[in-house]
Amino acid sequence: MMIFRSTLFLATFLFFMMTPGFSSARVLTLDDCIAEALINHPDVVRARGQVKRADGTLWQSFGAFLPNISAGGSVTQVNSEPGVRVIQDQLYQTSGVSKSYDLGFSAGMTVFNGGQNVFNYLGARADRSYFKYLSEQTEQNLILTVKTTYYSYLAAVRTMEIREEAVKRGEEQLKLAQSKFDVGSASKSDVLKAKVQYGNDKLSLLEAENAVSISRANLAYLIGVDVNSDVEFSRETPKRDYSGSENEALKFGLSNHPGLLSGESNLTAARYGVKSVWGRYAPSVSVRVLRGWSNEYWSMVNDFRDEDARWTISTSLDFTIFDNFSRKAAMASAKASLNDAKAFYYYQRNSVANEIKKAYLDMNKAVEALKLADENEAAANEDMSLVQEKYNLGAATILELLDAQVSLITAQNSKIQAEFDLNLAIASLENAMGKR
Repeated sequence: MMIFRSTLFLATFLFFMMTPGFSSARVLTLDDCIAEALINHPDVVRARGQVKRADGTLWQSFGAFLPNISAGGSVTQVNSEPGVRVIQDQLYQTSGVSKSYDLGFSAGMTVFNGGQNVFNYLGARADRSYFKYLSEQTEQNLILTVKTTYYSYLAAVRTMEIREEAVKRGEEQLKLAQSKFDVGSASKSDVLKAKVQYGNDKLSLLEAENAVSISRANLAYLIGVDVNSDVEFSRETPKRDYSGSENEALKFGLSNHPGLLSGESNLTAARYGVKSVWGRYAPSVSVRVLRGWSNEYWSMVNDFRDEDARWTISTSLDFTIFDNFSRKAAMASAKASLNDAKAFYYYQRNSVANEIKKAYLDMNKAVEALKLADENEAAANEDMSLVQEKYNLGAATILELLDAQVSLITAQNSKIQAEFDLNLAIASLENAMGKR
């Protein structure tokens, strides 16, 4: 029974694989494309690498709170003239060669340095947030680019479908004109005009097919997929809308826009930078502890005997009186960086508000434009049907029929553009708000 089932499964699989039209190609939606791009795009990889480097700097600044621990050993040999040495009232002949073996472990740390360690750590943490938000902004901009490219692909597909309909309609009109000419109810000119229009429709279809191929390749390249692979993209337009007010969009954007948050983190880091430089004017206190063993014989040193051991504890206080104005220069640089960060942050905050306002108004305009495009397409369809009926009855000329067709195609193209503009406006608003 199991052999029969396995054979049946294999036969079914081979049947579908050999069936015309069967395809194993991946079909990616817009969300799939965004996910692929966020994995593959080099700008995102580079931005995430900066976050990792900032993590390393943060760990380094944290390490300033911990002691430095080291271990070492040394051997010293002194060569002198042979002689006699008295040890405990006994005379010993010496060879003139003496050795000393030392082993030791030490730990030292800066106890106080004007708060530089604290402010450097807090500044490094702010820098880490800065690069994290920069990475999110890079991702945000990439998402907008993917959406724009995907919507361009959908617009190209929709245009191709319209051109396919126009070719079918042109072929029917050519047959109709030819049949009317055969029975003497139409002139040869009608046939020629229909033939020229049919040829133009086929050429326009070829251009539309090329546009689909190019837009598909552009999208595949953007998300990091081989442009010659068999990957396909879904032709269903994703439903995107925004029903909130402009004030709600502004409030959300000022709290979530990654570019603005990165500017805020940069401002925080600059403030800690100034405080860190102020710490250089304070005295520095450090402590060091050494545990060492020393003996003339290695076999005794590596036994770590108490009689060969010693403790050394040292404390140092350093205060720089004059450093050739390096602190003054550092303070001037830190304050200048703080002023730059302030100016950039408040300018960027206003820039985000401006982007949100513009995107919101563009979205409202696009909504109205799409409504108008729908009405225009409906009117053009009605005109096309009416003129087609009149032409069939001999009450309209071929020129009127062709004009109606051009008007219909123009109205359909306008609707495609209106749909694209609306999708792009919503995507731009989401990007300005910091919303994915």
